[in-house]
Amino acid sequence: MHRIVLPFLTAVLLAGGVPSVYDQPYPVAPVELPRDDAAHAAPIEWWYWVGHLETADGRDLAFQLTFFEAYAPPQLRLLGIPSNLLLEKGIVGHAVAADLGAGRHGMAQRFDAYYEGGASTERLDVFVGDWRATSAADGVSHALAFTVDGYAFDLVLTPAKPSSLHGDPPGIQSMGPGGVSYYVSHTRMDVRGEVRGRCAVPAACAPEAVVGQAWFDHQWGDVRVDAFVGWDWFALQLDDGADVMLYLIRDATGGYAAAAGSYVTADGRTLGLAAEDFTIEPTGASWTSPDTGATYPAGWRVRVPAHGVDVRVAPRILEQEMDTRATTTIVYWEGAVAVTGSHAGVGFVELTNYDRVPFALAASE
Repeated sequence: MHRIVLPFLTAVLLAGGVPSVYDQPYPVAPVELPRDDAAHAAPIEWWYWVGHLETADGRDLAFQLTFFEAYAPPQLRLLGIPSNLLLEKGIVGHAVAADLGAGRHGMAQRFDAYYEGGASTERLDVFVGDWRATSAADGVSHALAFTVDGYAFDLVLTPAKPSSLHGDPPGIQSMGPGGVSYYVSHTRMDVRGEVRGRCAVPAACAPEAVVGQAWFDHQWGDVRVDAFVGWDWFALQLDDGADVMLYLIRDATGGYAAAAGSYVTADGRTLGLAAEDFTIEPTGASWTSPDTGATYPAGWRVRVPAHGVDVRVAPRILEQEMDTRATTTIVYWEGAVAVTGSHAGVGFVELTNYDRVPFALAASE
């Protein structure tokens, strides 16, 4: 093996490059499911599940499980050597267990440098250590298994409506200055399963049956997340069966470089929303992290006039920050929220990089 590899490496170094997924424009093709639930040879890709659960005794829990797969960019060099020679790609996992009634939020992060990790290109099957997301036996549902903060989750998530292909053409979503990304969601999934914990050894705890609803996002492509300062993302599940996805991409002034979204009807039709179709206004509440110093907005008024949506969105717990600098270099707030107003409901909000441009500064500019 060394007789083959060493001459190849020598030739690559002399040429100043190495074959990479970055070498050619990323192909744009129609999305096909469930095939595209699998991993792609894309510069960056992520699978993201969040949800609200209820135990048999009425406790409200929330969870997050996210996997990121990224290929090393060849323009990044270490001691003059293209980084993708040293590490082709890496897989990261983030997980959360939140006891909403008790106000407790626990998180963990993993990187496949320390745990075995992988992602199948044939079907949904992505894992880091014993955190795993796979296609369930029916080929449609998702099976999640992970442990975090003394809890062990074993969940099956079944789509309650057709998948949503965001953007134009369907499944291709503009990310403003960062380019475009494939973007597919199951905006409403019925959840059943078991949760063990919290106790010293989750496997030794008696299992509790849980039910609830979840949201799944899958994005992949050559989008440059370093091309903008941060983003605010909203995933709202309304009591009339409709779902709303909205995002705002922030620039260095604290203003917005791009905004878009989707309104998903109760019967599963995905209707695109342009920036002029909705408004998101912070209500003035904020929360400052004692750990990172980041200041975040902590309440919003969200309006989508054409669909009769005029709601208030508020965190269920203020302390829902994700300090993932050890795995992604990013600090973000990923929080379970309550929806009131023209509609009741639940959801999640994601706020990134407010440690770099605090909310107080951005709001004043």
